[in-house]
Amino acid sequence: MELLPWSIAAISLLIGCWVQTALGFGMAVIAAPLIILVEPNWVPAPITATALILSFFNIWSERQHVQLNKLWLPFVTRIPGTIVGAWLLLQLNVFWLQVFVAGSVMLAVVISHFGTKFEYTQRRMGVAAFVSGIMGTTTSIGGPPMALVMQHGAPPAVRANLSVYFAYSCTLSLIAYAYIGLLDKQMMQISLSFIPLSIIGFYFGKKARRYVDDGRFRPLLLCLCAASGLAALGGALIKI
Repeated sequence: MELLPWSIAAISLLIGCWVQTALGFGMAVIAAPLIILVEPNWVPAPITATALILSFFNIWSERQHVQLNKLWLPFVTRIPGTIVGAWLLLQLNVFWLQVFVAGSVMLAVVISHFGTKFEYTQRRMGVAAFVSGIMGTTTSIGGPPMALVMQHGAPPAVRANLSVYFAYSCTLSLIAYAYIGLLDKQMMQISLSFIPLSIIGFYFGKKARRYVDDGRFRPLLLCLCAASGLAALGGALIKI
């Protein structure tokens, strides 16, 4: 493991953990495009492992706002989404898959910006979780569908529920990676080396929550979703 690629990956993950702690998601949006440039093999497994650890910290931090009654259906629909995503990784051209994902996310952002306010119901979250399963497993960027559905919720509740969902979905994705051979012993060691970054990012991200919650939550969320679409597109173009 060379120092320069690891350092670039570590810095991007640190910033990503800070953003995700403050806003609710975004670590993969920040980290994946940079990591794929310096060490493509580190996408998506180490990013997913880091997101899992970060999610546990965020769950504990916002535990009083968790709404488990709204999450059981997304937990169910995330499973077939993960299976489909793992199958797509093995069967289809990843370039066109990522282009489709990027276009879908950016279209959803435009519709959300001009659309009417809506509640994040179980049904909507269930559909979003299925799409998130496909996106997260294939590109490691699975947050936008759930974040877009929950964009009108109270920031602490959104962060709490997204963290619970991410902990669950990251676990499923890591199991899928291990099953298809993307998470071997060496990849696990690399993943463990990034854990301290998630702790530091969490610490500073908590301090930014007051700024985010002061009327800036939804605009920042939509901007980050748009950035995730561009990141997925950029990741596809890099692989050409």
